[in-house]
Amino acid sequence: MIRRQDPATLVVVGTGSLARAVCVALARTPAAQGPSQVHVLGRDTGRAASVCYLARAEAALCRVPRRFTPGELDADDAVLRERLAALRPGTVLVCASWYSPWERDRTPSAWTRLLDRCGFAATLPLQAAVALRVGRALQQDGSRAQLVNACYPDAVNPLLYRLGLPVVCGVGNGALVTASVQAALGPAARRGLRVLAHHRHLHRPDHPDDEARVWLGNHELGGVGQLLAQQRGVPREALNPVTAHTVARLLTALHGGPELRAAVPGPQGLPGGYPARVTRRRIELDLPYGLSLSDAVAYNERLTFAEGVRIDPAGDVHFAPSVQEALRPHLPQLCEGFSGRETARAAAQMWQAARALRRREDPADAVCARGAVHAPGEKGADEPGSWNRT
Repeated sequence: MIRRQDPATLVVVGTGSLARAVCVALARTPAAQGPSQVHVLGRDTGRAASVCYLARAEAALCRVPRRFTPGELDADDAVLRERLAALRPGTVLVCASWYSPWERDRTPSAWTRLLDRCGFAATLPLQAAVALRVGRALQQDGSRAQLVNACYPDAVNPLLYRLGLPVVCGVGNGALVTASVQAALGPAARRGLRVLAHHRHLHRPDHPDDEARVWLGNHELGGVGQLLAQQRGVPREALNPVTAHTVARLLTALHGGPELRAAVPGPQGLPGGYPARVTRRRIELDLPYGLSLSDAVAYNERLTFAEGVRIDPAGDVHFAPSVQEALRPHLPQLCEGFSGRETARAAAQMWQAARALRRREDPADAVCARGAVHAPGEKGADEPGSWNRT
């Protein structure tokens, strides 16, 4: 059965700072553009209500008649499927995962120190868990809604795509790098800017050959690290308003607003981010002259593996040797990787290992707020729940 969707409806899954900032950015977007109603789903309905209040207040100040409605993200897959079917969204934006990138700073522990050794890509199962649930719910219901993923889309989207789930693209990373380059170049970047960028470019890469690539027209620029120096000097969480603005622009374009040209992570299930043209329900790559798709993909695959993970054509996940070595004492059954079809099980196993490691306290962790180790998510530490993404 194919479910009819309402193109004017957007569902945002998650109630963290990125979801909140995206809703506020949408509240400032003219009513003639983008979705007319936004439903915010969270495990904590009080947090969802707070996000909607802030967005409604902003919309009232901007005189934008866009509706924001809170709802519950139920833990039961059948209930989630029924809820999404009832809302009939044209697009679903996932901003929730089982791992918060702020945990390292807010609640350091043996778990976050392990991730310091492994690298961010080791959290792939936790990043994919919620998007996987949502994608399967849409698929099983026959919905034609587009799935847009904000949780490590450079590696999660290839996994979801190879599992046959309806992920159209990601958000963040590449678009933030594009905005940073535009800010550094000024008026010269208003036309013809193309950026090939990856999650790894949020920080300065170890080798100059791994730096983001930038073109004006078909002329490739040098000195990209200098163009991104100011962005990399700003605390990550402080960048959320800029990231949210890029997300709102992309969602607006997907819902029939003005065409958007930007770097988009994980389009069509590709690894990393690519220059693209975004129009109503459509994303087309916009590579500069002389750069083949195979070369662009190989570049992003190399960066993804440098972060510690590779997804093969069958959708199976392989960790880099350094990740395997670090994970083996704690997750021997998972350290070498896992079948993509077993992602949910891998996420549960990793959650249990993380829970045990968080309980290993030492003096270095004494500054932590005790209650915060239960996560910015809406459930306790004894069971996995949707952490609010960024």
